[in-house]
Amino acid sequence: MEVAFYNFLQFVFIGTVVGFLGGFLGVGGGIIMIPLLRYWAFPSMNISPEVIVHLSFGTSLAIIIPTSLSGSFAHSRIGNVIWRIVFQLTIPGIPGSLLGSTLAAYLKGPLLIKLFALLLIVLSVQMLFQKKETEESEEFLSPPFLPTLFIGFLVGVFSGFFGLGGGVIAIPLMARFLGIPIHRALGISIAFVFFASLVGTAGYILNGLGKPNLPSFSLGYVHLLGWLLAGVPSIFLGQWGAGLANRINPLRLRRVFAGLLLLVGIRMLL
Repeated sequence: MEVAFYNFLQFVFIGTVVGFLGGFLGVGGGIIMIPLLRYWAFPSMNISPEVIVHLSFGTSLAIIIPTSLSGSFAHSRIGNVIWRIVFQLTIPGIPGSLLGSTLAAYLKGPLLIKLFALLLIVLSVQMLFQKKETEESEEFLSPPFLPTLFIGFLVGVFSGFFGLGGGVIAIPLMARFLGIPIHRALGISIAFVFFASLVGTAGYILNGLGKPNLPSFSLGYVHLLGWLLAGVPSIFLGQWGAGLANRINPLRLRRVFAGLLLLVGIRMLL
């Protein structure tokens, strides 16, 4: 399948946007990347409707790998990453991510996209009404071991199923149930997202191998050219976003972002 110069620009733009969001908000950026891939980039390439949803999910996770790696490195340098907690989340998160991506591969595309739309609406409402006190709390005790493992597994399943890094659910869960301050939660989240997206991508590749109607430059449900073109700019923007997040309170931008997610979710659902 021929890829036009316009498609190259689309992927570079997507990588720029999600790179900044990944570093600034501590998320992989998949919540905005999947709609951009599903309704903008891939339709312009005339990709078959039979594979476009799963290809969007798998490619999103693959692009999140360099984004989260860049963001976690930046957050680690400024002291926001507690690697002991990251590994406690990652150990159960790996089988959870594989399970989630495998389950998603067996669902029909229209059902999967409606579930994703409902997810966007729920997340946007949660972000819109998030209290300022939660954002600014700096009290932190070492989180309990078993609840940390459970949250890691839950976020892993969520990540693999919806093609997201998992930060959008990991951050509020860590802040609310583990008592981790928001800036620490951002750093821990983006580091965990790297491992979760790595495993989830492998699941989408394995479950997509040999499927009909996949476009050129695809490996399973991952579009390799899109991954490369979006992944490179995301690395640099992730560094900038992480540095900016440590200097300002992200509450205002998060609420603007939540409003955008709400509109996108309603549009996808309808």
